[in-house]
Amino acid sequence: MAKVIFYLLFFILLSFSFYLDANDNVVYGGAEKTQVNKSRRISGLWHDVNNSHFENGHLIVSQQGQQIFTAHYLEFKGAPFIEHGMGVRHLDTITVHVEVTQQIPGWTTKGIHTLTLSEDGQYLIGEYFSGGEKGPLKFKKAGK
Repeated sequence: MAKVIFYLLFFILLSFSFYLDANDNVVYGGAEKTQVNKSRRISGLWHDVNNSHFENGHLIVSQQGQQIFTAHYLEFKGAPFIEHGMGVRHLDTITVHVEVTQQIPGWTTKGIHTLTLSEDGQYLIGEYFSGGEKGPLKFKKAGK
């Protein structure tokens, strides 16, 4: 249990340090920059709302330029799971290569998450791909 808490605190602190320097005010569309209003902001805290088997799911997203950094904690049927990742943002879609640091038995340890910001800016919706499997992901924005 202490190991879980250590990893969770480590990733929250790491992600928070990225968040302090985060700048997603500009999204690049090809060679041209366009300003993004606050409703298009991806950096911040997101809650996992995928389905009822997932509890206490939290995703921290940090953006610097086009680069994306994530830390993700969740409990699946009561078992803790922790992963972190790096990726890129293209317009309102992020693609993140994730690595699991606390695995649920039988789950893979690496994968790719592709998430797109919803029209209203309140959800990140997409899929995970890992170990030849794929499935849905859905996160709701927490706070402002």
